[in-house]
Amino acid sequence: MQKMTKRYFVARIMLALTLCWLTATSAAQNVSGRITCEGKGIAGVTVSDGYVVTQTDENGNYNINSGKKNGYVFYTLPRGYEPQVKDGFNPMFWAKLNTDVSAKEQHDFSLNKVDNDRYSLVISADYHLANRNNDDAQFKATFLKRMQELKAASHYPVYNTILGDLSWDVYWYANNYNLKDFVNTMKTCKFPLITFPVIGNHDNNPGTPEGPDTDFEASMPWRTIMCPNYYSYNLGKIHYVVLDNIIYQNQKGKGPYKKGVVGERNYKCEITGEQLEWLKKDLAFVDTNTTVVVEFHSPTWVLDKNTFETKGKNKSAKELSDIMKPYKRVHYVSGHTHYMQNMHPKEYPNITEHNIAAVCAMWWWTGKLSDISVCSDGTPGGYSLWNVNGDSITWKYMSNEDNNGIQMRVYDINAVKEYYSGEATLQKFLSKNDKRDDFKNWSENSILINVFAYDTDWKVEAFEGKKLLAVKRMPACEDPMPAIAHDLPRYKNNKNFARNDGSSKNNHMFFAQCTTSDKPVTVKVTDSFGNIYTKKVARPAAFGLSMDREQIQKTKISKRYKKVLR
Repeated sequence: MQKMTKRYFVARIMLALTLCWLTATSAAQNVSGRITCEGKGIAGVTVSDGYVVTQTDENGNYNINSGKKNGYVFYTLPRGYEPQVKDGFNPMFWAKLNTDVSAKEQHDFSLNKVDNDRYSLVISADYHLANRNNDDAQFKATFLKRMQELKAASHYPVYNTILGDLSWDVYWYANNYNLKDFVNTMKTCKFPLITFPVIGNHDNNPGTPEGPDTDFEASMPWRTIMCPNYYSYNLGKIHYVVLDNIIYQNQKGKGPYKKGVVGERNYKCEITGEQLEWLKKDLAFVDTNTTVVVEFHSPTWVLDKNTFETKGKNKSAKELSDIMKPYKRVHYVSGHTHYMQNMHPKEYPNITEHNIAAVCAMWWWTGKLSDISVCSDGTPGGYSLWNVNGDSITWKYMSNEDNNGIQMRVYDINAVKEYYSGEATLQKFLSKNDKRDDFKNWSENSILINVFAYDTDWKVEAFEGKKLLAVKRMPACEDPMPAIAHDLPRYKNNKNFARNDGSSKNNHMFFAQCTTSDKPVTVKVTDSFGNIYTKKVARPAAFGLSMDREQIQKTKISKRYKKVLR
């Protein structure tokens, strides 16, 4: 009897301890829910609050103990599904959380089944919608139209990602255009593609005072209106990761500030340790043979324009790349610079970074002033179009204004020199910008080629008649088109505009010396996938804005912009 009593006593203690543990565990699991498709639970879906990472059970249920710091819970979109969409474009893979940590809450998600092992993805960046420069009209007449055409023509799903700077922080209050207005623009124009957004430096609240939590507080509107500032999703066999590599500081300085702005809107391009720790947990559920695409606003690697060497832009380049080292194929995609460059860090042969030019080109200025869209490096304003089939990816740069995807521009240097020497106002502007090229010292009878999306495995050839010319890649070279499409008209309107940050030097220009001034030239470019692009130039060839206007079928943008320029 005594022996039985002792066993009973021990059993009672064990039961009590078990019940206490279960109660404590249950209490700790303050966020739960179910992920389903057509009422059936989906197993193995990754769920997170930005710190804790778990997966749904066989019935699609999840439970996590969240500190609720970020204020949301989100799931990683699994292969073969699409999320519910809000406002026609915004994927609702997340839900806001109650600020009370002790409060238990449930958030269920319903997904739609889709075969998306084959699809197209638009990689776009820097819309900079701000209720200025007639940006709304330009956006709808060019980029929106291209997206409508793309979706209508595709036999497969088409998605979009925005690599930051949807808005423009300095105009949130001055022009009454913020992230809510961006959402309304996309909603009212019926943007046709499910869009996965990335936060940029200009998507932070400039009314946030400098302090220890400035970055977190400044990004609060983003996390409330748009989505988490870091998350992941799967499209077909590809795993995508979105990171926030902008630490917004908004330090108090000299000013003066526009309405509502309280600081200099400055920032650091770094990925926080919290995100990197979350990333490790997220990738723990991803096989190392999976192709991974990491999206962020500012590039982590940069290409030296003189040596063509890929260098780390900040400490995040190494920290992030070390985490990605086990994966067989990794692509970084970034925006921010408003020009094109492709980087291949030697230390990480599995990684390629694609720095994509801007949808807005030079902040919508060239469309307003010159009826063309051109970025600071001469690349047309546009986007990169990725076609995905299984784990195979091909890509091509596309202009906002031409759905044929022009890949180059060819200049007759004789015509460029003549234009520059005969344009007195341009000469005055250049005299105030010592870092700019006036093309005086370029040799006669030569050609200059801008291959916008050039990569090191591309081939660039030039023929004078049937004669093959020697082609040389030029270090730190300038495209003359931005000077006449942006810098010159802005200087004409404002003689105080004499900055060195208009047109920029780039690393995708090529030089070839011709023998005469009048023989036709053919440029042949072969890309990474064997696609061949040719441009025939009858010489002497005129230089001017009409070069790009002819490429967009002589349709002037201004005719499509009925609104008053602002």
